Amino acid sequence: MDRLAQDYSLEITYKSYYLRPDIPPEGIVRPLKDGEKVGDSLTGHIGEVAAEAGLTMRRAPLTPNTRMAFEASEFAKVKGLFEQFHRACYRALWEDGVDLGQLSVLLHLGEQVGLDAQEMKNILDTGHYESQAKEQYDEALSMGVTGIPSFIIGGYFFSGAQSYETFKKVVEMVKNPLQLL
Repeated sequence: MDRLAQDYSLEITYKSYYLRPDIPPEGIVRPLKDGEKVGDSLTGHIGEVAAEAGLTMRRAPLTPNTRMAFEASEFAKVKGLFEQFHRACYRALWEDGVDLGQLSVLLHLGEQVGLDAQEMKNILDTGHYESQAKEQYDEALSMGVTGIPSFIIGGYFFSGAQSYETFKKVVEMVKNPLQLL
């Protein structure tokens, strides 16, 4: 997304989507496929798209409850540090297999990117951004979002891990609508 934003001077708006609201606060153990181990690089389409984007995605041991992470992300947005916090959370989950459902993990990641840990803790303890996260989730559901990642570019909705070339084609279609005829 960074490359696309730079190549086309796009503004990207990130929104929270609570993929699995049914996950308990302690998370759930991720089932492994035959021969798979925790920490293995993801394979298939997701692994290919991640590699193309220069990202590492490893099999995490746990699917975390991400409610607090979404609220922490809203806090990071207000402080102008969303992208840094988002990247730190991505690395923690997909590279290091860390449980993003743990307050201590989120506070540590926040501190790493320059957020005040005590202020963040107070925000998370009070549920200050809970309503914003819920509103974004409800908005996503109303748009037909059922999974992540999902994208809306110029009114076109698509979901799933996509290559840079796919994004580029969508942006070109939006920029030059006559090409659709």
